[in-house]
Amino acid sequence: MDILQIERFERIAAHDRWVRTLFTEREIEPISAYGPGRTSEYLAGRFSAKEAVAKVLGVGFMGRVKWRDIEVLRSPGGAPQVQLHRFARTRADELKFRTVEVSLSHQPTLVVAFAVGTCGCACDQ
Repeated sequence: MDILQIERFERIAAHDRWVRTLFTEREIEPISAYGPGRTSEYLAGRFSAKEAVAKVLGVGFMGRVKWRDIEVLRSPGGAPQVQLHRFARTRADELKFRTVEVSLSHQPTLVVAFAVGTCGCACDQ
């Protein structure tokens, strides 16, 4: 789980260099349809989701997992969908996670993300 004040993230969202360090092109692409206030909220949600996923993987971003190794996209139905790359994918495989699911909640000043790894075994049923 991760919680983030959107206001604290606005400084990062305002700098293209930081945005491109933290997010993939596929994550950045949808922001062209949003206004400035909504852009910060959207990116803060993705950032919070990445933090929650890193916690599920039992690793931090100071180690081998890089920000762009965890990608938070939208499913066709609009729900957040996690795709793992490089070491994040390797770590999920070590943990026998078939998928990592994430849920996001937005409030006027906060975003909250919750992530869980699913193994696809009998324990998931």
